[in-house]
Amino acid sequence: MKKYGIRIVSGVFVFLFFKLTQDNHWSEFFIWDIPEMFFLVYTVLVLLITWEVATFSIKHYRTKESFQTNSGFFRVFFKAAFTMLPFVMFFSYLFDFLVYPKFCEIFPDSSHDRLVIDEISQFWVHSAQGFVFSLLIISSDTINLYIKYTVNTAREKELIQKELIAAKFEGLKNQVNPHFLFNSFSVLTSLVEKDPSKAVKFIAKLSDMYRYILENDETDLVSVETEVAFLEDYQFLLKMRHQEGIVIDNRIELTDEQILVPPMSLQLLVENAVKHNSFSPTEPLHIQLYNEGNQFIVVENLKKPKKELVKSTGIGLKNLSKRLLLSIRRGLEITENAKEFRVKLPI
Repeated sequence: MKKYGIRIVSGVFVFLFFKLTQDNHWSEFFIWDIPEMFFLVYTVLVLLITWEVATFSIKHYRTKESFQTNSGFFRVFFKAAFTMLPFVMFFSYLFDFLVYPKFCEIFPDSSHDRLVIDEISQFWVHSAQGFVFSLLIISSDTINLYIKYTVNTAREKELIQKELIAAKFEGLKNQVNPHFLFNSFSVLTSLVEKDPSKAVKFIAKLSDMYRYILENDETDLVSVETEVAFLEDYQFLLKMRHQEGIVIDNRIELTDEQILVPPMSLQLLVENAVKHNSFSPTEPLHIQLYNEGNQFIVVENLKKPKKELVKSTGIGLKNLSKRLLLSIRRGLEITENAKEFRVKLPI
């Protein structure tokens, strides 16, 4: 109701503006007869309709990206302005050629009959005045929307930043897993006794992994090439622990540094497969990684459920999907059936 109250008051001021610019004497500004009251109602009604059309036009032409650039802002403004032009001319024609002459016939003694000097000239004057007021309305609405967009964008960025920090913190906690460290140290202890040279390499790979995690704990996205190198370090540690029980077939063919993924995303998907499937050197778990063009990286494996089912919370995949949604607006695509588990990571 507040919105329409403001518009009605604006319509009264518009009528007073027309009255001031058309009456010959200031004294006649205070003459209020039946035609005056009708013209006041007519002006307010036209302004309400015009304002609704202007608001609808702006909403129609506005897109999500409209206010991200100055050119987009002005495109919305000018499209709405040109949409308003025929409406303004229609109402001016209605008033000057139909409504006003009819009232002059009904009220021949009214002071208004002196205004009928040149209907065509009056029509163009009213059209120009009406179009100016339409531009003011469109300017007001577009600026108001721009301010709202700016405020909402700032709030959204702040919220996304908070969500991203929380998501990355959860991801980091998942990677610095005490069980993983315990198992790695157990393997390392065994290697130190049996094969010192492999133990040195194992320490180097483990060190590289945690250096990567620490260096990218505040990074939203990394290149696929960098992430694959991290995955290879993780794959080496898995092989040292499980020997031939896990076979990772990496067929990712992406070398463009502009192709990005969240850090530790591929490792998490491989770890998820290892966690939920049984395997042995005689019946290894095969995990395949490949890309579908420049759209997805696919991680898939045949399902071999463990005899003792591992209780899954799904937090790891949910967390990764959330990070993707916050950074690139696309989440994981998970396909699962009785035989196969497939995850498509958008890039």
